[in-house]
Amino acid sequence: MADALRAAGADVDCVPLTETVIERFPRLPRDANWVIFTSPTAVQVLLDQGYDPAALGRSGVAAVGSATRRALEDAGVRVALSPTGSMTAESLAAIFPSGPGRVLLPCSALAKPTLAKALRAKDWTVVSIPTYTTQTLSDAPAGLHEAWRRGFYDAVALTSGSIAQAVSTLLGPPPERTRIVAFGSPTAAAASDLGLRVDAVAPTQDASGLVAAVIAALG
Repeated sequence: MADALRAAGADVDCVPLTETVIERFPRLPRDANWVIFTSPTAVQVLLDQGYDPAALGRSGVAAVGSATRRALEDAGVRVALSPTGSMTAESLAAIFPSGPGRVLLPCSALAKPTLAKALRAKDWTVVSIPTYTTQTLSDAPAGLHEAWRRGFYDAVALTSGSIAQAVSTLLGPPPERTRIVAFGSPTAAAASDLGLRVDAVAPTQDASGLVAAVIAALG
């Protein structure tokens, strides 16, 4: 996404504010009809633990978001189902077939139950297993506090609810001139709940959607 913004003419600083922490989780079952991944991190965690994602779902592998799909395909996994346009948990649930059967959902410990609830309403038994979590760093990188306070940045892109939390915790609300762009409605909702003003939301959860939202925010 940073490359897409640079290609559109933006100067981009990728600043780490969070870290991924692996959860202790039981051996994943291999009797699910489907396995669903909702983030590239969820894919990478299982790859690092020696799992073959394709072997976890007998009927297929589903993905939320183009980045998640790409992470799976880069690992040689065929993605059978993935929403386009608005790439959210709700979008996947809308196109997901009806049960019965079992769905394995390896996910973040911070994940909301939206997808699991929607799938249960379609008669699926959902096995949701937190495999990782995301934590805010103890402090922001050197110099970032001052740059933030002075309004050095025209915009900040919030790519997840955990990033919104980290920005709120480590940096606080931005100056009036700094626009906040959210990478989808769940991230926008999380930012708003934290008291952050959201100026634009990516219409699609991919690089082009983020670029469009940044352009709209900067007007």
